[in-house]
Amino acid sequence: MTDTEILRVFENSEDPALFTGEVADEIGFSNQGTLPRLKELADKGYLATKKSGRVPMWWITDRGREFLTGDE
Repeated sequence: MTDTEILRVFENSEDPALFTGEVADEIGFSNQGTLPRLKELADKGYLATKKSGRVPMWWITDRGREFLTGDE
């Protein structure tokens, strides 16, 4: 699963932020398989995260949108 494919899940979502499980369902991975990829994208600055209780929520950043348009 490429960075682009994962970021497109966020770009195409009607929700401004997604839980790890929602992304996992979209890409066909387990939560445990999805979480490290989301953290990697956050480390690159393409996603931002905040915990809602114990569960992290994720959203695409301006830098992530720039990556998708090839402007980065």
